[in-house]
Amino acid sequence: MENNTQKHSAKKTLLLIAALVIAAAAMFCIYKVFIPKGQTGAKEITVTVVHADQSSKDFVYQTDEAYLGAVIEAEGLVEGTDGDYGLFITSVDGETADDSKEQWWCITKGGESVNTSADQTPIENGDQFELTMMEGY
Repeated sequence: MENNTQKHSAKKTLLLIAALVIAAAAMFCIYKVFIPKGQTGAKEITVTVVHADQSSKDFVYQTDEAYLGAVIEAEGLVEGTDGDYGLFITSVDGETADDSKEQWWCITKGGESVNTSADQTPIENGDQFELTMMEGY
């Protein structure tokens, strides 16, 4: 009887694992279909950098790139590292975030939060982005 219970439990476990794998694959496919896609072609974007001292500076770029990260990296505006979620910006316009002060660079578009990394943020002609030094996690 105990052997039957173990077999039944093993089957349940295998079915659960299979269901989780199928669900993860489905979520990945949905993500790939609905991820924001950039448009190629000539466009102009503005990137406003807001430094820790609250001073700001505008940078206007003419580009054929489809994503923000490609533009600001190619122009030398930002430095960063590639992470699990894309480009992790560590420095903008010569100012480096200080981990000991819990500083980080926030990307917004027209003042609204952007939920993608810079290299996954699509751009369109006339877009206005902000890179703002934030403090506190």
